[in-house]
Amino acid sequence: MELEAKYKCDDLSALIEKAKELGFKLEKKKKQIDTYFIMNETKEDGTRHYLRIREDNLKGTISLDYHIVLSLLETDETEMEISDKEKMTKILGLLGHEVKCVVNKDREQYKKDKVRVIFDKIANLGDFVEIEINDELSKENENLIKKVAESLGLDEKDRVVKKGYPDLLIEKGGSK
Repeated sequence: MELEAKYKCDDLSALIEKAKELGFKLEKKKKQIDTYFIMNETKEDGTRHYLRIREDNLKGTISLDYHIVLSLLETDETEMEISDKEKMTKILGLLGHEVKCVVNKDREQYKKDKVRVIFDKIANLGDFVEIEINDELSKENENLIKKVAESLGLDEKDRVVKKGYPDLLIEKGGSK
């Protein structure tokens, strides 16, 4: 299970420096292009589903990913590597899934203990910070995410709630 909180921000470089001061170490850099097919409205039980093909240009990998947003903090992710984006896109199209949105992202990922702080530059959308823990939902983990957000100076009013980058891009008019 992945727990995460996402915040819109203005100055990524200042936040990266703050994270380094707090002891977070650069884990990896990524250049990702995510092509989204399924993004349904939030269901009555609070869940939301995403299907995407992710290209990581720095690693040279392509994956097919299915994500279910379970709650304010929880996401269940199933991912598998694929070798041919065009063929997978064609198969998904034949199954009735159209491309809904493409998210172009530059990412720096930092880690300290079990917490990751991720700094994203999203083309046509702006800058964001995600705080993640790969663990079960617990009061301890929830408080840890909150503590890291406060330590970085992130404001709850800037938190993105139950929306992913594709949702934000589509709201802004940047679909496909």
